[in-house]
Amino acid sequence: MLEREFEKLATAIRQAVLTAKESNSLVTIHQIRVRLPDFSLRYRLDVQFPNFKRTRIEEVSWDWVDQERFQNDVVEDMPEFKSIAALLTGKLELAKDFARAISVAAFHGLDDEKLAMYVDYTGRQLDERPIPTTVTSFIDGISISESPLVISDKFFIRNPVTEDVAQYVILDEYGGSSFPPSGDTWFTCIGELNLEEVSTGLAQKEFLRIINALRLYRVGGVASNSYRIQSAHPPFFEGRVTHRGGGPISRFNYNLSISDVPGLSKFLQEIVPRLPDPFRPDKLTTEKQIALTRYTDALFHQGPPEQVITSAITALEALFLEDRTELTHRLAQRVSVFLRSLGTQADAQSTYDDVRKGYKIRSTFIHGGSLNPEQRPMAESLAPVLLEYARKCVLVFFQLPTSKKEILRQLDRAMIDHGRASKLELSLAPAVHR
Repeated sequence: MLEREFEKLATAIRQAVLTAKESNSLVTIHQIRVRLPDFSLRYRLDVQFPNFKRTRIEEVSWDWVDQERFQNDVVEDMPEFKSIAALLTGKLELAKDFARAISVAAFHGLDDEKLAMYVDYTGRQLDERPIPTTVTSFIDGISISESPLVISDKFFIRNPVTEDVAQYVILDEYGGSSFPPSGDTWFTCIGELNLEEVSTGLAQKEFLRIINALRLYRVGGVASNSYRIQSAHPPFFEGRVTHRGGGPISRFNYNLSISDVPGLSKFLQEIVPRLPDPFRPDKLTTEKQIALTRYTDALFHQGPPEQVITSAITALEALFLEDRTELTHRLAQRVSVFLRSLGTQADAQSTYDDVRKGYKIRSTFIHGGSLNPEQRPMAESLAPVLLEYARKCVLVFFQLPTSKKEILRQLDRAMIDHGRASKLELSLAPAVHR
């Protein structure tokens, strides 16, 4: 839609800018930028990274006031612009933004290929069609044995390079400054997600869902507190939005190798669409969503193991309890039979004992008590075990079409009548990832 008209306008603007530039009729400024390390980005595997010399970059830029003059006096008087403006009465700002972007690009050198790209992406924006978007993220909680790990045609994980942690500061007569981050970002690898989306918000939502899914792939406090979204969306076309800051740090992490790629690729493809909207935490009110929230809380607790155990147990409670009677026994019984029926924890007695211990610690902690020093090693070893139980159960519930009420009914019947276990196993069969 209107691509031909936008191409004519872009060609006319490019020629007008080149003519004005050759005649020295544009107001320019001498600009200095400094490329230097961003020391707020902290690579856990090499605390000295990045370590490169500052570089001074001198360039000529077009004064922004003169850009506006050119836009008002030259561009908006072009017949090509007036033709588009007449067709886009409700979206005139899009035409103006396109013209500004073309003018600036032409000043720095705009070839035919890039001009055609700007025209194509503007047409997509008009028709509300997807546009290429890349999310580059600083991921913590995962280490990789090989780099890159290509998880899919859209997503890969790699080691950092110098440019990932470089920042560019513009100097003026007062010196130079950059926006200070709200805290250090610790990371262990770089994730890159390449999508085509109608908006950058949808790309951001998909990325955050992937982070949530990686926490369920294995027990790991996977986080990305800093990331960049580079988008071809008008009016900036190659603009970049940066989310920066510190965040929670987890004691739980895991490693990925090339052998994990096929399974992880399938896992993300099937689990990510099932996870809740990360932009609407106020809507997380179903039992599996509540359990996911409590499991996530457990991953990032910085306090004693009782905190981790308490959150892990409450995640299990959200999935397996309905009333207030015989809580410890009923919870331990249901979790142990559930995991045994999944085929992931054959020793139901051991699972039962672990959950009972965890529930006792949870009750002590939630009522203001704490463990004795001699009990602390037991709690430290029990916490990751209960987190693994919670991870498996939360993951499976997100894959089941059967309601919680029906699953609990089948669990209780399978405890009494072993012949009913096959029906429970059939209900759990849709949970491919366990």
